[in-house]
Amino acid sequence: MSKDDATIIILLIGEASGVFAGFCPSWFTVASPFFHEQEAKAGNVKRIRAGEIAATAIVLATGAAVSARSSNNLPLYASIIISVIFVGGYEYQIAHPSTEDGPGAQSQDPVTIQL
Repeated sequence: MSKDDATIIILLIGEASGVFAGFCPSWFTVASPFFHEQEAKAGNVKRIRAGEIAATAIVLATGAAVSARSSNNLPLYASIIISVIFVGGYEYQIAHPSTEDGPGAQSQDPVTIQL
């Protein structure tokens, strides 16, 4: 394994954990009933959208900087796709709050579930 390969693997591991840490709690919070049932929901949504703008700017700037050092624009295109996924996810969660079991789920008492 080359030094570059090792560096890329370490970066991938760090980035992957950051992506899960960003997606899971954030989307859960925005979809949660307590987010949607607050009197300050409109203000919360404004702040989420301000965060979407700031994060998109940072991600696109990073993609542009990496592309400038690269032989192609793939990093910039990837940063655009990443931004679309995150912003789209947040907007979906805002528009579709969580329900007790979620759509199509079968309600069962967790104590009586048999494996």
